[in-house]
Amino acid sequence: MLRTKPEIAVMGLAGIHNYGDNFILDCVAYLIDRGGRYRAEAIDLEAPLKGGRAFLYAGILVLTKFLPKKRLRAELEYLAVRIRCGEYYRKALENKAALIFGSGSFKYGTQKLWAYYSLAVETAQRLRIPVMFNGMNIQKSDLGDWKCRFLADHANFPCVRMITSRDGESGERRLREEYGIRREICCKGVGDAAFWIPECYRMKRSAGNKKVGINLIYGNIFRRYGNSLTEEELLTAYCGLLGKLDEDKVDWELFTNGLPADYRFGKKVLKRYGNVQREIRVPKSAEELLRIIGSYETILGARLHACICAYSLDIPFVGFLWDEKLRFFAGMAGLKENFIEERELSADCLYRKLRLAGSGMLPADKEKREKWKLLSVRMLEAFQDCIYDENKETL
Repeated sequence: MLRTKPEIAVMGLAGIHNYGDNFILDCVAYLIDRGGRYRAEAIDLEAPLKGGRAFLYAGILVLTKFLPKKRLRAELEYLAVRIRCGEYYRKALENKAALIFGSGSFKYGTQKLWAYYSLAVETAQRLRIPVMFNGMNIQKSDLGDWKCRFLADHANFPCVRMITSRDGESGERRLREEYGIRREICCKGVGDAAFWIPECYRMKRSAGNKKVGINLIYGNIFRRYGNSLTEEELLTAYCGLLGKLDEDKVDWELFTNGLPADYRFGKKVLKRYGNVQREIRVPKSAEELLRIIGSYETILGARLHACICAYSLDIPFVGFLWDEKLRFFAGMAGLKENFIEERELSADCLYRKLRLAGSGMLPADKEKREKWKLLSVRMLEAFQDCIYDENKETL
């Protein structure tokens, strides 16, 4: 009789229709399965909302908008997440050998990730399951923010064994110096798990396509992340770029990573440009997004994982810098020239950079990419060694 492999729960964002997040989750699960000792089970961080629980969850979140004190708002937000996910996490983690977070960002500012992580870590601690945060962008800490302190406290729970960062050495330092991660927890810089896209999905870029892919992102993304560029300025840059591509008779196509807000901004772009009948490609799965990106000769990447997908497939690309996670990726991959600073963002700059990329003047450092990929594997293997050794000790 064949012995069933023990399972590792890999938790990530699988249901928000930003299929770049699915790249991370799928690639972490692939690397676990590839190792052969454990079987990965991919689990959405966000539990499905049904019935009275959905009503209660939504009601609490609405209530938080009317409360003046930040801490009280945060505590109620955590209560809402506990109502939504408490039982779901317990069932998902029962009988698992370990929990790995494959969601890409260690943060407290948006998406309630601080609350999901903290609740899952509490659950893992009760079930005596070791925990790893894998390949995380580490948000700059603000210990005056209760959510930040709460996340830092939970990241130091005894069950947490390892935190790896896709920010390289900067991420390691931030974890130790700003979040006070204890010495017993291994912290190490690694590559983004999505660098393994070609192997995970068994796909390569299509040959012979001369089309330029223009990745969309919603208009106030720069403002939301503390920058000054307005939606009107971003709209003007997109429309100006399309005009220059048409003047040069370059075939182009708009596409999203799947988010409805990005699609709506794309419709604004086409309306302003006077071409409302033009199609915007919207993927319905991570595999479809990969096929879309793989069909282009060159990419303008607005979202991080449009850039990383292009990078992993050796498709020339340029990208925006609207958050430090893109800046860290540019630095650790040696791709700073591929990215456009907010102050430089204009149709002329976008067009010039795309031409440079398309002519092979902004090549990826493949040796550096392989180094980061191997580091990701080694750290996942080290975590699995830790699990195995702990299990032997309990026999």
